[in-house]
Amino acid sequence: MNTVAEIVALLRKQTELESRILSGQFAVVAEQELEVTRRRLTTHPEALNAVLQTARALGRTPDTVSVKDVTDFGGSN
Repeated sequence: MNTVAEIVALLRKQTELESRILSGQFAVVAEQELEVTRRRLTTHPEALNAVLQTARALGRTPDTVSVKDVTDFGGSN
């Protein structure tokens, strides 16, 4: 899996975990998973930055950006 694809997947997972925490659904487990997910996001700062810049440019949230969006916008793989 390329790094942009991994970051996109992690951002989507982060959003899903945050939603579970807010709903009270398995909050303790979700909080632990969220911490791991956030740590993994920091391992590829350039890819994360490319996804965040693409989301900002498109006026969307990072979890709704696709790998194709990032690639089309000029982000790296």
